[in-house]
Amino acid sequence: MRLRIWHKMIIGMAIPSFIALLGVLLSYGYIDDVQKRHGYEQIADNINDHVLEVRQNENYFFHFKNGRFLDKLHKAILDLKNSVNKISSYTVEEIGKEDFALLQDAIRTYPPLINDLYDNYLEETNVTEKVRAEGRKLESFVAEKNRTSELTSSFILHLRLLEKNYMLFRNEKSFNALNSKLTEMKKLTPHCFECNPYIEAIHNLFETYKKSDALVAEIQLTGDRLEEITRRMAQRERQRIGSFLTKTKLLLAAALVLLSTLGPLFVYKTATYIVAPIIRLAEITKKISEGNMTLRAPLREHDETYFLATSFNTMLDKLQLTYNSLERSIELLNEKQAQLVDSEKRASIGLLVAGVAHELNNPLYNISLTVDAMKDELNELTEEKISEYIEDISSQSKRAHDIIDNLLDFARARKSTEMEKQNIVRIVKESFNLVANQMRINNIKLEQDLPDEPLFIKGNHSKLEQILVSILTNAIQAMKGNGTLRVSLRPDPESNRIVLKISDNGQGIPEEEIRNIFEPFFTTKPVGQGTGLGLSVCRSLVREHNGEIEVESKLGEGTTVTLKFPQYKENA
Repeated sequence: MRLRIWHKMIIGMAIPSFIALLGVLLSYGYIDDVQKRHGYEQIADNINDHVLEVRQNENYFFHFKNGRFLDKLHKAILDLKNSVNKISSYTVEEIGKEDFALLQDAIRTYPPLINDLYDNYLEETNVTEKVRAEGRKLESFVAEKNRTSELTSSFILHLRLLEKNYMLFRNEKSFNALNSKLTEMKKLTPHCFECNPYIEAIHNLFETYKKSDALVAEIQLTGDRLEEITRRMAQRERQRIGSFLTKTKLLLAAALVLLSTLGPLFVYKTATYIVAPIIRLAEITKKISEGNMTLRAPLREHDETYFLATSFNTMLDKLQLTYNSLERSIELLNEKQAQLVDSEKRASIGLLVAGVAHELNNPLYNISLTVDAMKDELNELTEEKISEYIEDISSQSKRAHDIIDNLLDFARARKSTEMEKQNIVRIVKESFNLVANQMRINNIKLEQDLPDEPLFIKGNHSKLEQILVSILTNAIQAMKGNGTLRVSLRPDPESNRIVLKISDNGQGIPEEEIRNIFEPFFTTKPVGQGTGLGLSVCRSLVREHNGEIEVESKLGEGTTVTLKFPQYKENA
């Protein structure tokens, strides 16, 4: 039977696999070519980056016209040249030999043009100084009145202004304005020999600027040619990659069409014998996952899934036993958890009782003294004195009653375990009352920062009290007398939580022990003075309230316990 299944599976899978393999092999060659062309594209882009660097430094040189930027431009050209020379002859043939020849020719043309332009820039400086010097002479000549009446100071100043505009803008408009003014000056003073040096200097300036502009235009043309060549090489590689990708898509589409048409014909028979029984098992599995553990897979001896169904039913029988065992284990675990919480609560009550016993001595002793005084003075007591003694006895009795009542309220078993709306401010204050005796005995000072208005969380009153009493008791024991207990309670609007911080200035906890303080039976107290369950139970109770508990401590400075509870929402 198994051989029959394998035979059908092999036939059903072989044909589609062959079609897919053929499509993959044909596509692989194109993908390999795409990878190579991508490498050539990166080379072309790298050359283009160098060309752009050259063009950028070219613009800087045109603007600043000094040797510093000339050197930078030459360096950029050298980097471009070295980048091109490093490319192998095979890569050159693949990318385009003609384009590389044009590229190298343009690179060779570049440096001489740059050098010629720099020399002309130096000549411009000399010519400019000559123009300015001759202009100043002409101004002096006109100012000394050694001129014809037509050549005025106003005319010369206007001429100098046009000269400056031309030097600044170097455009056609400024050239025409200056040239027109020179022509006008020649007409006004055709025999002014003092004017000739200035006019000649201006014409030299025209020629020098014209030569620079021609060189700049030729350099820019060469740069444009460089950009065009590198851009063309990169674009050609991208087009080739696109062509390869298109062919690969066509091959994959053809393979997909074959798989979509021929594949189902060979798979259908296999699915009929194998998939249908598996679907039946899947439906049974879904019903079992919904909670019906009594279902079992039907056994059909000639079915392809006979052995699978047999194993499936065996697994379900074992799973049923495991499920029943797990339910019982969870019940036992919940019982043990409740016992653990009760155990820690009884330990807390024991500590509170010790404080209550000490605190009760004071009112009882006062009552005893009052009664003895009344017995000694019985025959001499006035009604006023008797009333005073009775008031004192009543006051001390009420004090003892309040002490015991607080303890009983905490120790009283609360049957309700429901989470209800609780005023955490009031619960904190009640917890202070429960440990007040211990604080007085140990000379602990309390500093509290509590809001006047109530703050509400969703929780269980008894469990919240147990958390706070346990943490407060730990803090009191850590300070060993003459300490300060600081408690603050504030809402955090950003996280929508209530944050309670309880800090002591006791001995603190070593850093290596902080990570273990929430572990059951771990304690930093001497043997016999702690169960090691307090913080473990606290964390469990805090998590029941969807809260968080954090402990920070520095050895010799004290410990801070931070509790965070979700703020109560009316629609929750």
